Amino acid sequence: MALFKRNEPILGIDISPSAVKLVELSRSGSRFRVEAFAIEPMNEGAMDDRNLADPGEVGEVIKRAWRKSGTRLRRAAVAVPTSSVITRAVPMPAEFKESDIEINMPIEASQYIPYPIEEVYLDFEVKGRSQTNNDMQDVMLVASRKENVYTREAALKEAGLVPVIVDVEVYALENMFRLFMDALPKTSGDSGGPINLAKAPREGLTALVDIGATMTNLYVLQEDRVIFTREQGFGCDQLTIRIAESHGVSREQAEQMKRTGQIADDIVTVTLEPFKQMLAEQIGHGLQFFFSSDQYASGRYNVDTIVLVGGGATIVGLDRVVADVLGISAVVASPFKNMGSAAKVNSNALLRDAPLLAIAGGLALRSFD
Repeated sequence: MALFKRNEPILGIDISPSAVKLVELSRSGSRFRVEAFAIEPMNEGAMDDRNLADPGEVGEVIKRAWRKSGTRLRRAAVAVPTSSVITRAVPMPAEFKESDIEINMPIEASQYIPYPIEEVYLDFEVKGRSQTNNDMQDVMLVASRKENVYTREAALKEAGLVPVIVDVEVYALENMFRLFMDALPKTSGDSGGPINLAKAPREGLTALVDIGATMTNLYVLQEDRVIFTREQGFGCDQLTIRIAESHGVSREQAEQMKRTGQIADDIVTVTLEPFKQMLAEQIGHGLQFFFSSDQYASGRYNVDTIVLVGGGATIVGLDRVVADVLGISAVVASPFKNMGSAAKVNSNALLRDAPLLAIAGGLALRSFD
């Protein structure tokens, strides 16, 4: 991967099928502050699922978000979708230094990647000594096709920005999760819903659910590390379309109504409440898949908390429905709750839209790696 680290501040820019989200952070000591943020709806046809169909048009959306935010920064970090990245744990001799791993990784990667090596970017992270063989170390291989990186870099350049980091969405979420994990419920039941895991041993497992327009990604974290990912083909776009058609409003207005709950009673009964139920059930299916894997089927592990991020997390009352249906404490992520904000930042809008900004915020945190 094209991963370049710098100490200068950078913008975090999350490009999704529904919108471009932008965040600028600063830090004083251990305290972070939001200097700027913006959410700009994506043009129809600019993206094909999670791929950039027209980098030039996406660049125009990024430029609008940049202007709206009021930031002056031009150096930026962007992420490729988790689903477009191949990750594998690769054993290598314990005596290998990073330079040795870098030389040998393309040879090892060819066993796991269904593309010619020259068509992909490779990166790696040393995880430590192997637990099964003391003479080996575990190295996490990360690979993405170059076109996924090139199109995002091209969109940033079209917007007049300088791409300095290309990350992966899951790692950006991990980065942001570390900031708000201490604010999660300490015991099952903090959400007020019925909990059937109250007497179960805690193993530090948290489900982070990113609910987007067309896709929902389930991540299971042990402490602050993702140990399982699953992409599910459902999202909030159909709900937005139904609200827009029923009320005769634009999709942007429908999004706002969805977040605030200002929806006609008949639509709430016929569409919104069943949609919440369906989302909760889909999350449950994803967790069942996780617990069916050999490593976690013993019953020793439990997910204590479900954290909701993404546009779907802003649906009023969704956390309560998830807690009721699954019997697990559910909360909506508020990653900027303990941060200050610049005078120009609308703090109410920031808190309201915070779940949508988790990836962008995680990317902006790369300024301080």
